[in-house]
Amino acid sequence: MGAEDRHRLEGLPWDIQLEEWEKQGVPVLVVRRGDSRHPVIFVERQGARYAIKETTPRMAEREIRNLHEIEQRGIPALSPIGTVLVSAPPIAIEVPGLRGMRQYISGDRGYTVTRLAPRVVPHVLLYRLPLTKRTKQRMLSAVAVLMVELHEHGVYWGDPSLANALIRIDGKQILSIMADAETVELFPGPISEGLREQDLAQFGESLAWQAEDLRQAKGLPEDVQVLDDADYRYFCQRYRTVRREHSRVTGPHDLNTIYHTQRLFRAMGDWRDVLAEKASSAMHQITPILPGWYQQAIYELLHVTIPRAYARRFYNLIVGHQAIMSKNEQREVSLEEAAQDWYEKYHLPTILMLRQRLTNEQDPMQAYFAIMQHKWEMSMKAGYEVPLEEAILDWELQTAQTGQLGPVDPAAIATWWRHRQPVTTVLEPPMIESEELDPLLSTAERPLVHLDPPQLEQEMPKILNKENKSDK
Repeated sequence: MGAEDRHRLEGLPWDIQLEEWEKQGVPVLVVRRGDSRHPVIFVERQGARYAIKETTPRMAEREIRNLHEIEQRGIPALSPIGTVLVSAPPIAIEVPGLRGMRQYISGDRGYTVTRLAPRVVPHVLLYRLPLTKRTKQRMLSAVAVLMVELHEHGVYWGDPSLANALIRIDGKQILSIMADAETVELFPGPISEGLREQDLAQFGESLAWQAEDLRQAKGLPEDVQVLDDADYRYFCQRYRTVRREHSRVTGPHDLNTIYHTQRLFRAMGDWRDVLAEKASSAMHQITPILPGWYQQAIYELLHVTIPRAYARRFYNLIVGHQAIMSKNEQREVSLEEAAQDWYEKYHLPTILMLRQRLTNEQDPMQAYFAIMQHKWEMSMKAGYEVPLEEAILDWELQTAQTGQLGPVDPAAIATWWRHRQPVTTVLEPPMIESEELDPLLSTAERPLVHLDPPQLEQEMPKILNKENKSDK
């Protein structure tokens, strides 16, 4: 690995197994992840964030070598840093059927070190979402795009599955990132039809056990099929469609947008009428409503400056929350108390999550109210208060688009930039400037949206835990 990364990592206890590091006092990042057959931890060293996986020396070297080559070919994958190899005494194991006989295997360990991928959706959070047809198709379509890119650039996956692909949502687009390259085979050009069909078939087989993991994670009955043959047929269809699109765009084109995206916001539902009625009744004593009254009222409650076009809707949310609190607590809750409760539980976490996810093509206020609507509808359907984090992610999956190549092959863009930064960074759209969110926060909280992404990620669990505890 490079000298800078080696310098940052050399103080870690590599002679101790990875599962013991936290007990040895190594600060470990709290990053939720999916299941892995290998121990994996996440650390931050001098401002850089790493994912470290323990395996055998041979597999560690193989995977990092594969990841380097995949990145050189412009395909989204974990960004490789290097390997650490540790010598250890042989391990004795009992020989089955031969009492007293022992067999010795190598105790040497290998570690793969990769850059921690930003804004990747943890599998544990994906598993908690309602797996609607649209949500499944978004995820499957994103993996289909990744598989086409791999195959067209000479990479046979060998172990394709949802578990071995990370999902990242950057504003309007969904990107799938290769997360495991142990079984990869590399070729100088597009892989053969036979290998393509093998990868497709193996992905179909993986859906069976992936479906069982999802079913258990959701606590569903054994006869419920979360993923089925229809989902696999959809995946194959998307693969073949994207492959045709790839052949169309592989010629010389301007480096333009990667994916065609569309946005579809569902109309405001019955909940809006309920909240509007509550707000209207509260307004009867105030006649007439002067221009800017809602803005002034919100500012007096929260010291937040909401644009006039959105002020009434925002005020209605507070009044609706007041009615819900009063009903739940069986007492008359003041508007001031409801406003503060709304701000801490819902408004502040939503704004900070938008800071992490919105691109500069999106309007923060439109996204904000769409999320509030979506959370309400999910909660009404579920019969309980759906956590904000899950509602935002589900909203993103429902509104973002994927599965279509734009006017240029994404790998061509990434290859052009590869000498400067990792592929996943090259394909990342510009994020919204924090200044655009300043008016939506009180003066005391505005510094939060100006934190660096790693610092903001560290703060978010604390803020969300306050919300989760208050919902219980």
